[in-house]
Amino acid sequence: MFVLSLMCLVSGATIAGVAPRRPTRQAAFESMGGCLIVGGLCLLGAGLPLFR
Repeated sequence: MFVLSLMCLVSGATIAGVAPRRPTRQAAFESMGGCLIVGGLCLLGAGLPLFR
């Protein structure tokens, strides 16, 4: 669960960082990156009970 969360967070940050270099599709890249970041945080939060 942690690895999947980490992959989502890193890929979302990477896509959001690339967005300013692609002015024609900047909004799409930012939205996709934001969704991946939020998804990664949700996965991390869902996995927290496993660490008890």
